[in-house]
Amino acid sequence: MKTPYLIPSKKINNRVKRQLVEAMIYEGLIEFEEVNEGLFHLFGQERTYWFKGRRSVFDRIRINDEGIFQVLTNHQHITQVTINELLEECVSDEMIKNRVLYELVQTINLCDWNEKHLPIPLARMSSSYEELESEIMEGHLYHPCFKSRTGFTLEDHEQYGPEGKQSFPLLWTAIRRNNVKVSLLEDESDFWKRELGDGMWDEITMELAEAGVTFEDYTLLPIHPWQWKSIHHHLLKLIETGELIILQSKGDWYRATQSVRTLWNEIAPKKANIKLSMNMINTSSLRTLSTPSVCAAPYISAWLQKVIQSDSYLADEASIVILKEYAGICFDSESKSELTGQLGAIWRESIRTYMKEGEEAVPFTALMTVEKTGQLFIEAWLSHYGLEKWVTRLIEVSVIPVWHLLVAHGIAVEAHAQNMILLHKNGWPTRIVLRDFHESIEYTSEFITDPYLVPNFQTIHYQYRNAPLDKYYRMSSVEALRELVMDTLFVYHFSELSYLLEEKSGFKEEQFWKLVKLMISNHIDKHQNLQERHDQIQYSNSEIYVESLLTKKIKKKQKEYRHLVGNIFS
Repeated sequence: MKTPYLIPSKKINNRVKRQLVEAMIYEGLIEFEEVNEGLFHLFGQERTYWFKGRRSVFDRIRINDEGIFQVLTNHQHITQVTINELLEECVSDEMIKNRVLYELVQTINLCDWNEKHLPIPLARMSSSYEELESEIMEGHLYHPCFKSRTGFTLEDHEQYGPEGKQSFPLLWTAIRRNNVKVSLLEDESDFWKRELGDGMWDEITMELAEAGVTFEDYTLLPIHPWQWKSIHHHLLKLIETGELIILQSKGDWYRATQSVRTLWNEIAPKKANIKLSMNMINTSSLRTLSTPSVCAAPYISAWLQKVIQSDSYLADEASIVILKEYAGICFDSESKSELTGQLGAIWRESIRTYMKEGEEAVPFTALMTVEKTGQLFIEAWLSHYGLEKWVTRLIEVSVIPVWHLLVAHGIAVEAHAQNMILLHKNGWPTRIVLRDFHESIEYTSEFITDPYLVPNFQTIHYQYRNAPLDKYYRMSSVEALRELVMDTLFVYHFSELSYLLEEKSGFKEEQFWKLVKLMISNHIDKHQNLQERHDQIQYSNSEIYVESLLTKKIKKKQKEYRHLVGNIFS
Protein backbone atom coordinates (compact mmCIF):
# COMPACT_ATOMS: atom_id res chain seq x y z
CA MET A 1 0.00 0.00 0.00
CA LYS A 2 1.53 3.29 -1.09
CA THR A 3 1.82 5.88 1.68
CA PRO A 4 0.27 9.18 0.60
CA TYR A 5 2.30 12.36 0.53
CA LEU A 6 2.50 13.77 4.03
CA ILE A 7 1.40 17.38 4.15
CA PRO A 8 3.26 19.05 7.03
CA SER A 9 0.86 20.00 9.81
CA LYS A 10 2.41 20.32 13.25
CA LYS A 11 -0.88 20.57 15.12
CA ILE A 12 -2.48 17.48 13.55
CA ASN A 13 0.78 15.55 13.43
CA ASN A 14 1.20 16.10 17.17
CA ARG A 15 -2.36 15.01 17.86
CA VAL A 16 -1.90 11.74 15.96
CA LYS A 17 1.40 11.07 17.74
CA ARG A 18 -0.18 11.90 21.09
CA GLN A 19 -3.08 9.49 20.58
CA LEU A 20 -0.71 6.82 19.26
CA VAL A 21 1.50 7.02 22.35
CA GLU A 22 -1.45 7.22 24.74
CA ALA A 23 -2.82 4.02 23.20
CA MET A 24 0.61 2.34 23.29
CA ILE A 25 0.91 3.11 26.99
CA TYR A 26 -2.66 2.18 27.82
CA GLU A 27 -2.48 -1.18 26.09
CA GLY A 28 0.94 -2.13 27.49
CA LEU A 29 2.77 -1.86 24.16
CA ILE A 30 5.63 0.18 25.65
CA GLU A 31 7.12 0.53 29.12
CA PHE A 32 6.75 3.85 30.92
CA GLU A 33 7.47 5.51 34.25
CA GLU A 34 6.31 8.71 35.92
CA VAL A 35 9.67 10.09 37.05
CA ASN A 36 8.22 13.26 38.58
CA GLU A 37 4.64 14.38 38.95
CA GLY A 38 3.49 15.09 35.42
CA LEU A 39 6.78 14.03 33.78
CA PHE A 40 6.85 10.61 32.10
CA HIS A 41 9.59 8.55 30.47
CA LEU A 42 8.96 5.94 27.78
CA PHE A 43 11.45 3.11 27.36
CA GLY A 44 11.62 1.83 23.79
CA GLN A 45 13.76 -0.94 22.39
CA GLU A 46 16.73 1.36 21.77
CA ARG A 47 15.41 4.84 22.51
CA THR A 48 14.11 6.74 25.53
CA TYR A 49 11.37 9.35 25.23
CA TRP A 50 9.73 11.85 27.55
CA PHE A 51 6.56 13.88 27.68
CA LYS A 52 4.45 15.83 30.13
CA GLY A 53 0.95 14.75 31.02
CA ARG A 54 -1.26 13.47 33.79
CA ARG A 55 -3.07 10.39 34.97
CA SER A 56 -6.78 10.18 34.35
CA VAL A 57 -9.59 7.78 35.27
CA PHE A 58 -9.46 4.10 34.27
CA ASP A 59 -5.63 4.40 34.20
CA ARG A 60 -5.65 6.63 31.12
CA ILE A 61 -2.46 8.69 30.68
CA ARG A 62 -3.16 12.03 29.02
CA ILE A 63 -0.28 13.73 27.17
CA ASN A 64 -0.24 17.52 26.97
CA ASP A 65 0.15 19.51 23.78
CA GLU A 66 3.90 20.20 24.11
CA GLY A 67 4.72 16.97 22.32
CA ILE A 68 6.73 13.76 22.72
CA PHE A 69 10.51 14.00 22.68
CA GLN A 70 13.40 11.59 22.27
CA VAL A 71 16.40 11.77 24.59
CA LEU A 72 19.49 11.58 22.39
CA THR A 73 22.69 11.47 24.49
CA ASN A 74 23.35 11.81 28.19
CA HIS A 75 19.93 13.38 28.65
CA GLN A 76 21.38 16.61 27.24
CA HIS A 77 19.68 16.80 23.86
CA ILE A 78 16.11 16.18 22.82
CA THR A 79 14.28 16.00 19.54
CA GLN A 80 10.68 15.53 18.47
CA VAL A 81 9.96 11.87 17.87
CA THR A 82 8.52 10.76 14.51
CA ILE A 83 5.49 8.56 13.91
CA ASN A 84 7.67 6.02 12.13
CA GLU A 85 9.98 5.75 15.17
CA LEU A 86 7.02 5.20 17.46
CA LEU A 87 5.59 2.48 15.24
CA GLU A 88 8.95 0.69 15.29
CA GLU A 89 8.60 0.40 19.06
CA CYS A 90 5.36 -1.57 18.91
CA VAL A 91 5.14 -3.18 15.45
CA SER A 92 7.63 -5.82 14.37
CA ASP A 93 5.93 -6.94 11.16
CA GLU A 94 7.04 -4.66 8.30
CA MET A 95 3.85 -5.14 6.29
CA ILE A 96 1.64 -4.26 9.25
CA LYS A 97 3.82 -1.26 10.08
CA ASN A 98 3.51 0.13 6.55
CA ARG A 99 -0.26 -0.39 6.57
CA VAL A 100 -0.70 1.39 9.90
CA LEU A 101 1.68 4.17 8.82
CA TYR A 102 -0.48 4.67 5.73
CA GLU A 103 -3.59 5.02 7.90
CA LEU A 104 -1.90 7.48 10.27
CA VAL A 105 -0.58 9.63 7.43
CA GLN A 106 -3.95 9.49 5.69
CA THR A 107 -5.54 10.71 8.93
CA ILE A 108 -3.15 13.66 9.03
CA ASN A 109 -3.72 14.50 5.36
CA LEU A 110 -7.51 14.47 5.59
CA CYS A 111 -7.54 16.50 8.81
CA ASP A 112 -5.13 18.97 7.24
CA TRP A 113 -7.40 19.32 4.20
CA ASN A 114 -10.34 20.01 6.51
CA GLU A 115 -8.48 22.79 8.30
CA LYS A 116 -7.34 24.43 5.07
CA HIS A 117 -10.55 24.17 3.05
CA LEU A 118 -13.57 24.07 5.35
CA PRO A 119 -15.15 27.11 7.02
CA ILE A 120 -15.64 25.81 10.55
CA PRO A 121 -18.11 27.99 12.50
CA LEU A 122 -16.79 29.79 15.56
CA ALA A 123 -19.61 28.15 17.51
CA ARG A 124 -21.59 25.14 16.32
CA MET A 125 -24.32 25.22 18.94
CA SER A 126 -26.86 26.82 16.60
CA SER A 127 -26.38 24.19 13.87
CA SER A 128 -29.07 21.61 13.19
CA TYR A 129 -28.51 17.98 14.13
CA GLU A 130 -27.81 17.02 10.52
CA GLU A 131 -25.29 19.82 10.03
CA LEU A 132 -23.55 18.83 13.26
CA GLU A 133 -22.96 15.39 11.73
CA SER A 134 -20.68 17.26 9.30
CA GLU A 135 -19.32 19.96 11.57
CA ILE A 136 -18.23 17.69 14.44
CA MET A 137 -15.11 16.63 12.57
CA GLU A 138 -12.76 15.95 15.49
CA GLY A 139 -13.06 12.17 15.15
CA HIS A 140 -12.28 9.46 17.72
CA LEU A 141 -10.48 10.94 20.73
CA TYR A 142 -8.55 7.74 21.58
CA HIS A 143 -7.86 5.84 18.38
CA PRO A 144 -4.90 7.34 16.44
CA CYS A 145 -6.32 6.28 13.04
CA PHE A 146 -9.41 8.41 13.61
CA LYS A 147 -9.78 9.53 10.01
CA SER A 148 -7.92 6.86 8.01
CA ARG A 149 -10.62 6.19 5.39
CA THR A 150 -8.39 3.88 3.38
CA GLY A 151 -8.78 4.23 -0.37
CA PHE A 152 -10.13 7.78 -0.17
CA THR A 153 -8.41 10.36 -2.34
CA LEU A 154 -8.70 14.00 -1.33
CA GLU A 155 -11.40 14.31 -4.00
CA ASP A 156 -13.28 11.36 -2.46
CA HIS A 157 -12.90 12.93 0.95
CA GLU A 158 -14.40 16.19 -0.27
CA GLN A 159 -17.27 14.49 -2.11
CA TYR A 160 -18.16 11.61 0.20
CA GLY A 161 -16.82 12.57 3.64
CA PRO A 162 -19.30 14.24 5.98
CA GLU A 163 -17.12 17.32 6.42
CA GLY A 164 -17.50 18.46 2.81
CA LYS A 165 -21.31 18.66 3.13
CA GLN A 166 -21.69 17.40 -0.44
CA SER A 167 -24.84 15.55 -1.48
CA PHE A 168 -24.99 12.76 -4.03
CA PRO A 169 -27.44 10.19 -5.41
CA LEU A 170 -27.07 6.47 -4.84
CA LEU A 171 -26.43 3.97 -7.60
CA TRP A 172 -29.60 1.87 -7.78
CA THR A 173 -29.45 -1.66 -9.11
CA ALA A 174 -31.80 -4.56 -9.67
CA ILE A 175 -30.35 -7.88 -8.64
CA ARG A 176 -31.58 -11.42 -9.16
CA ARG A 177 -33.11 -12.76 -5.97
CA ASN A 178 -31.05 -15.94 -5.85
CA ASN A 179 -28.02 -13.72 -5.12
CA VAL A 180 -29.47 -11.73 -2.22
CA LYS A 181 -30.99 -11.97 1.22
CA VAL A 182 -33.91 -9.65 1.95
CA SER A 183 -34.73 -9.10 5.63
CA LEU A 184 -38.04 -7.34 6.26
CA LEU A 185 -40.82 -7.54 8.80
CA GLU A 186 -43.41 -6.28 6.30
CA ASP A 187 -44.56 -6.83 2.72
CA GLU A 188 -41.67 -6.05 0.38
CA SER A 189 -43.66 -4.14 -2.23
CA ASP A 190 -45.18 -1.95 0.50
CA PHE A 191 -41.67 -1.28 1.78
CA TRP A 192 -40.33 -0.20 -1.60
CA LYS A 193 -43.31 1.98 -2.47
CA ARG A 194 -42.99 3.85 0.83
CA GLU A 195 -39.22 4.23 0.73
CA LEU A 196 -38.91 5.19 -2.93
CA GLY A 197 -42.08 7.22 -3.32
CA ASP A 198 -44.60 6.73 -6.10
CA GLY A 199 -42.56 8.56 -8.72
CA MET A 200 -39.37 6.56 -8.39
CA TRP A 201 -41.29 3.31 -7.89
CA ASP A 202 -43.04 3.86 -11.24
CA GLU A 203 -39.73 4.74 -12.94
CA ILE A 204 -38.04 1.58 -11.70
CA THR A 205 -41.04 -0.59 -12.59
CA MET A 206 -40.80 0.72 -16.14
CA GLU A 207 -37.04 0.13 -16.26
CA LEU A 208 -37.48 -3.47 -15.13
CA ALA A 209 -40.16 -4.03 -17.76
CA GLU A 210 -37.91 -2.57 -20.48
CA ALA A 211 -35.12 -4.91 -19.35
CA GLY A 212 -37.52 -7.84 -19.66
CA VAL A 213 -37.44 -8.80 -15.97
CA THR A 214 -39.97 -8.72 -13.17
CA PHE A 215 -40.01 -7.81 -9.51
CA GLU A 216 -40.75 -11.44 -8.73
CA ASP A 217 -37.27 -12.43 -9.93
CA TYR A 218 -35.35 -9.27 -9.00
CA THR A 219 -35.17 -6.96 -6.03
CA LEU A 220 -33.49 -3.59 -5.58
CA LEU A 221 -30.16 -2.81 -3.98
CA PRO A 222 -28.59 0.65 -3.63
CA ILE A 223 -24.80 0.98 -3.83
CA HIS A 224 -22.67 3.84 -2.52
CA PRO A 225 -21.10 5.61 -5.55
CA TRP A 226 -17.62 5.33 -4.01
CA GLN A 227 -18.16 1.63 -3.40
CA TRP A 228 -19.22 1.18 -7.00
CA LYS A 229 -15.97 2.80 -8.12
CA SER A 230 -14.02 0.60 -5.69
CA ILE A 231 -15.47 -2.80 -6.64
CA HIS A 232 -17.18 -2.43 -10.04
CA HIS A 233 -14.58 -4.69 -11.70
CA HIS A 234 -15.86 -7.52 -9.51
CA LEU A 235 -19.39 -6.91 -10.76
CA LEU A 236 -18.74 -7.07 -14.51
CA LYS A 237 -19.59 -10.77 -14.77
CA LEU A 238 -22.88 -10.25 -12.91
CA ILE A 239 -23.74 -7.39 -15.25
CA GLU A 240 -22.81 -9.39 -18.35
CA THR A 241 -25.01 -12.31 -17.32
CA GLY A 242 -27.92 -10.02 -16.42
CA GLU A 243 -27.85 -10.98 -12.75
CA LEU A 244 -27.20 -7.33 -11.89
CA ILE A 245 -28.88 -4.47 -13.75
CA ILE A 246 -27.71 -0.88 -13.39
CA LEU A 247 -30.77 1.37 -13.18
CA GLN A 248 -30.98 4.95 -14.43
CA SER A 249 -33.30 6.18 -11.69
CA LYS A 250 -31.42 8.35 -9.18
CA GLY A 251 -33.95 8.99 -6.44
CA ASP A 252 -33.24 11.20 -3.44
CA TRP A 253 -29.87 12.77 -2.71
CA TYR A 254 -27.95 11.90 0.45
CA ARG A 255 -25.18 13.23 2.64
CA ALA A 256 -22.71 11.37 4.82
CA THR A 257 -22.91 11.30 8.62
CA GLN A 258 -19.89 10.99 10.93
CA SER A 259 -19.69 7.26 10.24
CA VAL A 260 -19.21 8.01 6.49
CA ARG A 261 -21.10 4.92 5.31
CA THR A 262 -24.40 5.94 6.96
CA LEU A 263 -26.22 8.56 4.90
CA TRP A 264 -29.08 10.94 5.68
CA ASN A 265 -31.69 12.04 3.17
CA GLU A 266 -31.02 15.68 2.33
CA ILE A 267 -34.31 16.08 0.45
CA ALA A 268 -36.48 14.51 3.16
CA PRO A 269 -34.63 14.30 6.53
CA LYS A 270 -37.52 12.39 8.14
CA LYS A 271 -36.99 9.52 5.75
CA ALA A 272 -34.65 6.68 6.63
CA ASN A 273 -30.91 6.89 7.05
CA ILE A 274 -29.28 4.27 4.84
CA LYS A 275 -26.14 2.43 5.88
CA LEU A 276 -24.22 1.13 2.88
CA SER A 277 -21.26 -1.19 2.62
CA MET A 278 -17.93 0.57 1.97
CA ASN A 279 -14.69 -1.29 1.37
CA MET A 280 -12.55 0.97 3.53
CA ILE A 281 -10.99 0.90 6.98
CA ASN A 282 -11.75 3.70 9.39
CA THR A 283 -10.38 3.66 12.95
CA SER A 284 -10.26 -0.06 13.75
CA SER A 285 -12.83 -1.60 11.41
CA LEU A 286 -13.41 -2.51 7.80
CA ARG A 287 -16.67 -0.77 6.92
CA THR A 288 -18.27 -3.51 4.88
CA LEU A 289 -21.51 -5.09 6.11
CA SER A 290 -21.63 -8.61 7.47
CA THR A 291 -24.33 -10.60 5.69
CA PRO A 292 -25.69 -12.31 8.85
CA SER A 293 -25.90 -9.02 10.75
CA VAL A 294 -27.73 -7.29 7.88
CA CYS A 295 -30.30 -10.07 8.02
CA ALA A 296 -30.55 -9.89 11.82
CA ALA A 297 -30.90 -6.10 12.03
CA PRO A 298 -34.74 -5.82 11.81
CA TYR A 299 -35.23 -8.67 14.29
CA ILE A 300 -32.83 -7.14 16.83
CA SER A 301 -34.57 -3.77 16.62
CA ALA A 302 -37.98 -5.37 17.06
CA TRP A 303 -36.65 -7.31 20.06
CA LEU A 304 -35.29 -4.17 21.71
CA GLN A 305 -38.52 -2.30 21.10
CA LYS A 306 -40.56 -5.06 22.77
CA VAL A 307 -38.21 -5.05 25.78
CA ILE A 308 -38.49 -1.28 26.16
CA GLN A 309 -42.27 -1.32 25.84
CA SER A 310 -42.47 -3.98 28.56
CA ASP A 311 -40.52 -1.83 31.04
CA SER A 312 -42.31 1.17 32.56
CA TYR A 313 -39.04 2.86 33.55
CA LEU A 314 -37.52 2.65 30.05
CA ALA A 315 -40.74 3.38 28.17
CA ASP A 316 -42.26 6.09 30.35
CA GLU A 317 -39.86 7.58 32.87
CA ALA A 318 -36.67 7.48 30.77
CA SER A 319 -38.62 7.55 27.49
CA ILE A 320 -35.61 6.00 25.80
CA VAL A 321 -35.53 6.05 22.01
CA ILE A 322 -33.99 3.46 19.72
CA LEU A 323 -33.56 4.18 16.04
CA LYS A 324 -34.82 0.91 14.61
CA GLU A 325 -32.96 -0.76 11.77
CA TYR A 326 -36.08 -2.04 10.11
CA ALA A 327 -34.84 -3.42 6.80
CA GLY A 328 -31.74 -5.08 5.43
CA ILE A 329 -30.73 -6.30 1.98
CA CYS A 330 -27.38 -7.81 1.05
CA PHE A 331 -25.61 -9.78 -1.63
CA ASP A 332 -25.15 -13.38 -0.52
CA SER A 333 -23.70 -15.91 -2.92
CA GLU A 334 -21.16 -18.62 -2.09
CA SER A 335 -19.96 -18.65 -5.70
CA LYS A 336 -18.95 -14.97 -5.50
CA SER A 337 -16.95 -14.97 -2.28
CA GLU A 338 -14.98 -11.87 -3.32
CA LEU A 339 -18.21 -9.89 -2.91
CA THR A 340 -18.95 -11.11 0.62
CA GLY A 341 -19.90 -8.08 2.69
CA GLN A 342 -19.29 -5.70 -0.21
CA LEU A 343 -22.91 -5.09 -1.25
CA GLY A 344 -25.45 -4.40 1.45
CA ALA A 345 -27.81 -1.82 2.89
CA ILE A 346 -29.59 -1.25 6.19
CA TRP A 347 -32.50 1.20 6.57
CA ARG A 348 -32.59 2.99 9.92
CA GLU A 349 -35.16 5.38 11.33
CA SER A 350 -34.39 9.09 11.27
CA ILE A 351 -34.08 10.95 14.57
CA ARG A 352 -36.55 13.45 13.11
CA THR A 353 -39.39 10.96 13.56
CA TYR A 354 -38.97 11.08 17.37
CA MET A 355 -38.24 14.71 18.20
CA LYS A 356 -41.04 16.34 20.18
CA GLU A 357 -42.01 19.99 19.92
CA GLY A 358 -39.26 22.10 21.43
CA GLU A 359 -36.72 19.27 21.40
CA GLU A 360 -33.43 19.46 19.58
CA ALA A 361 -30.92 16.70 18.93
CA VAL A 362 -27.15 16.76 19.25
CA PRO A 363 -24.64 13.97 18.57
CA PHE A 364 -22.93 12.85 21.77
CA THR A 365 -19.60 13.39 20.03
CA ALA A 366 -20.33 17.14 20.17
CA LEU A 367 -20.39 17.19 23.98
CA MET A 368 -16.63 16.45 24.11
CA THR A 369 -15.56 19.20 21.73
CA VAL A 370 -13.99 22.63 22.09
CA GLU A 371 -14.93 25.48 19.78
CA LYS A 372 -12.49 27.69 17.86
CA THR A 373 -13.13 30.33 20.53
CA GLY A 374 -11.63 27.99 23.14
CA GLN A 375 -14.98 27.50 24.86
CA LEU A 376 -16.63 24.14 25.35
CA PHE A 377 -19.44 23.26 22.95
CA ILE A 378 -21.67 22.91 26.02
CA GLU A 379 -20.36 26.07 27.75
CA ALA A 380 -23.62 28.02 27.51
CA TRP A 381 -25.62 25.10 28.92
CA LEU A 382 -23.25 24.68 31.85
CA SER A 383 -23.38 28.40 32.62
CA HIS A 384 -27.17 28.57 32.40
CA TYR A 385 -28.06 25.50 34.46
CA GLY A 386 -24.99 25.11 36.64
CA LEU A 387 -22.23 22.61 35.87
CA GLU A 388 -22.99 19.95 38.50
CA LYS A 389 -26.74 20.21 37.99
CA TRP A 390 -26.38 19.76 34.23
CA VAL A 391 -23.92 16.87 34.54
CA THR A 392 -26.24 15.15 37.01
CA ARG A 393 -29.13 15.45 34.58
CA LEU A 394 -26.99 14.17 31.70
CA ILE A 395 -26.05 11.07 33.70
CA GLU A 396 -29.67 10.51 34.70
CA VAL A 397 -30.85 10.72 31.09
CA SER A 398 -28.07 8.84 29.32
CA VAL A 399 -26.13 6.51 31.63
CA ILE A 400 -28.92 5.11 33.78
CA PRO A 401 -31.17 3.80 30.94
CA VAL A 402 -28.23 1.92 29.37
CA TRP A 403 -27.30 0.49 32.78
CA HIS A 404 -30.92 -0.45 33.46
CA LEU A 405 -31.14 -2.29 30.15
CA LEU A 406 -28.12 -4.33 31.22
CA VAL A 407 -29.17 -5.04 34.81
CA ALA A 408 -32.93 -5.45 34.40
CA HIS A 409 -32.96 -7.27 31.07
CA GLY A 410 -29.48 -8.71 30.56
CA ILE A 411 -28.92 -6.80 27.31
CA ALA A 412 -25.63 -4.99 26.68
CA VAL A 413 -25.44 -2.32 23.98
CA GLU A 414 -22.36 -0.68 22.51
CA ALA A 415 -23.02 2.82 23.85
CA HIS A 416 -20.04 4.74 22.54
CA ALA A 417 -20.36 8.40 21.58
CA GLN A 418 -21.16 7.84 17.90
CA ASN A 419 -23.99 5.46 18.80
CA MET A 420 -25.74 7.94 21.11
CA ILE A 421 -27.73 11.10 20.46
CA LEU A 422 -28.89 13.53 23.13
CA LEU A 423 -32.32 15.09 22.94
CA HIS A 424 -32.64 18.35 24.85
CA LYS A 425 -34.76 21.45 25.32
CA ASN A 426 -32.69 24.63 25.37
CA GLY A 427 -29.70 22.56 26.46
CA TRP A 428 -31.49 20.70 29.27
CA PRO A 429 -31.18 16.93 28.59
CA THR A 430 -34.55 15.25 28.09
CA ARG A 431 -33.97 11.81 26.55
CA ILE A 432 -31.33 9.52 25.11
CA VAL A 433 -31.35 7.96 21.65
CA LEU A 434 -29.49 4.73 20.92
CA ARG A 435 -28.66 3.36 17.48
CA ASP A 436 -26.56 0.85 15.53
CA PHE A 437 -27.45 -2.56 16.96
CA HIS A 438 -26.93 -5.05 14.12
CA GLU A 439 -23.40 -5.99 15.23
CA SER A 440 -23.19 -4.52 18.71
CA ILE A 441 -25.61 -6.12 21.13
CA GLU A 442 -24.85 -8.94 23.57
CA TYR A 443 -26.62 -11.24 26.00
CA THR A 444 -26.14 -14.55 27.80
CA SER A 445 -28.67 -17.34 28.10
CA GLU A 446 -28.34 -17.33 31.88
CA PHE A 447 -28.68 -13.58 32.45
CA ILE A 448 -31.32 -12.66 29.88
CA THR A 449 -34.59 -11.86 31.64
CA ASP A 450 -37.03 -12.87 28.90
CA PRO A 451 -35.44 -15.47 26.60
CA TYR A 452 -38.69 -15.84 24.65
CA LEU A 453 -38.24 -12.36 23.19
CA VAL A 454 -34.75 -13.09 21.87
CA PRO A 455 -34.79 -13.58 18.08
CA ASN A 456 -34.26 -17.10 16.83
CA PHE A 457 -31.00 -16.22 15.10
CA GLN A 458 -30.50 -19.73 13.74
CA THR A 459 -33.48 -19.27 11.44
CA ILE A 460 -32.37 -15.80 10.32
CA HIS A 461 -29.10 -16.84 8.68
CA TYR A 462 -27.32 -20.15 8.34
CA GLN A 463 -24.06 -18.78 9.81
CA TYR A 464 -25.76 -18.47 13.19
CA ARG A 465 -26.49 -22.18 13.31
CA ASN A 466 -24.36 -23.94 15.90
CA ALA A 467 -22.19 -20.81 16.19
CA PRO A 468 -19.85 -20.86 19.22
CA LEU A 469 -20.39 -18.54 22.15
CA ASP A 470 -18.76 -15.10 21.97
CA LYS A 471 -18.75 -15.01 18.16
CA TYR A 472 -22.00 -13.16 17.52
CA TYR A 473 -24.52 -11.93 20.09
CA ARG A 474 -24.65 -14.71 22.67
CA MET A 475 -21.79 -14.45 25.14
CA SER A 476 -20.33 -16.98 27.54
CA SER A 477 -20.37 -14.79 30.66
CA VAL A 478 -21.95 -11.79 32.33
CA GLU A 479 -18.42 -10.37 32.48
CA ALA A 480 -18.52 -9.97 28.69
CA LEU A 481 -21.71 -7.90 28.96
CA ARG A 482 -20.21 -5.70 31.66
CA GLU A 483 -17.09 -5.27 29.57
CA LEU A 484 -19.02 -4.09 26.52
CA VAL A 485 -21.09 -1.54 28.44
CA MET A 486 -18.35 -0.16 30.68
CA ASP A 487 -15.81 -0.16 27.87
CA THR A 488 -17.94 1.82 25.44
CA LEU A 489 -20.00 3.94 27.82
CA PHE A 490 -17.38 4.78 30.44
CA VAL A 491 -13.77 4.03 29.44
CA TYR A 492 -13.78 5.33 25.85
CA HIS A 493 -16.75 7.69 26.08
CA PHE A 494 -17.73 9.52 29.27
CA SER A 495 -14.10 9.56 30.42
CA GLU A 496 -13.48 12.05 27.60
CA LEU A 497 -16.16 14.35 28.99
CA SER A 498 -14.97 14.05 32.59
CA TYR A 499 -11.38 14.81 31.52
CA LEU A 500 -12.48 17.82 29.45
CA LEU A 501 -14.59 19.24 32.26
CA GLU A 502 -11.66 19.12 34.67
CA GLU A 503 -9.27 20.64 32.14
CA LYS A 504 -11.57 23.46 31.03
CA SER A 505 -13.95 24.02 33.93
CA GLY A 506 -12.14 22.72 37.01
CA PHE A 507 -14.82 20.11 37.72
CA LYS A 508 -12.77 17.24 39.15
CA GLU A 509 -12.96 13.88 37.45
CA GLU A 510 -13.37 12.17 40.81
CA GLN A 511 -16.48 14.27 41.45
CA PHE A 512 -17.89 13.39 38.04
CA TRP A 513 -17.52 9.65 38.65
CA LYS A 514 -18.82 9.90 42.21
CA LEU A 515 -21.98 11.30 40.66
CA VAL A 516 -22.19 8.38 38.22
CA LYS A 517 -21.71 5.86 41.02
CA LEU A 518 -24.24 7.64 43.27
CA MET A 519 -26.89 7.75 40.58
CA ILE A 520 -26.44 4.09 39.68
CA SER A 521 -26.75 3.25 43.38
CA ASN A 522 -29.86 5.42 43.75
CA HIS A 523 -31.45 3.74 40.76
CA ILE A 524 -30.86 0.28 42.20
CA ASP A 525 -32.26 1.45 45.54
CA LYS A 526 -35.46 2.48 43.72
CA HIS A 527 -35.60 -0.94 42.05
CA GLN A 528 -34.69 -3.26 44.91
CA ASN A 529 -35.68 -6.29 42.86
CA LEU A 530 -32.59 -5.62 40.70
CA GLN A 531 -30.05 -5.67 43.55
CA GLU A 532 -29.05 -9.32 43.16
CA ARG A 533 -28.70 -9.01 39.41
CA HIS A 534 -26.71 -5.81 39.84
CA ASP A 535 -24.30 -7.60 42.17
CA GLN A 536 -23.70 -10.23 39.47
CA ILE A 537 -22.26 -7.59 37.16
CA GLN A 538 -19.47 -6.77 39.65
CA TYR A 539 -18.91 -3.36 38.17
CA SER A 540 -16.95 -2.18 41.23
CA ASN A 541 -14.13 -4.74 40.90
CA SER A 542 -10.72 -3.15 41.45
CA GLU A 543 -9.72 -4.00 37.86
CA ILE A 544 -11.80 -4.46 34.73
CA TYR A 545 -11.07 -5.62 31.22
CA VAL A 546 -11.32 -3.17 28.33
CA GLU A 547 -10.82 -3.66 24.60
CA SER A 548 -7.30 -3.06 23.22
CA LEU A 549 -8.20 -1.00 20.15
CA LEU A 550 -4.67 -0.30 18.87
CA THR A 551 -3.38 -3.80 19.61
CA LYS A 552 -6.18 -5.19 17.48
CA LYS A 553 -4.81 -3.21 14.55
CA ILE A 554 -1.08 -3.87 14.91
CA LYS A 555 -0.87 -7.44 16.19
CA LYS A 556 -1.49 -10.56 14.14
CA LYS A 557 -4.47 -12.67 15.10
CA GLN A 558 -4.49 -13.61 18.74
CA LYS A 559 -7.04 -15.11 21.09
CA GLU A 560 -8.28 -11.83 22.53
CA TYR A 561 -7.62 -8.12 22.38
CA ARG A 562 -8.20 -6.73 25.85
CA HIS A 563 -6.27 -5.56 28.88
CA LEU A 564 -6.87 -4.89 32.58
CA VAL A 565 -7.19 -1.35 33.91
CA GLY A 566 -7.91 0.21 37.29
CA ASN A 567 -11.59 0.82 37.95
CA ILE A 568 -12.75 4.24 39.19
CA PHE A 569 -15.79 2.54 40.80
CA SER A 570 -13.74 0.25 43.08
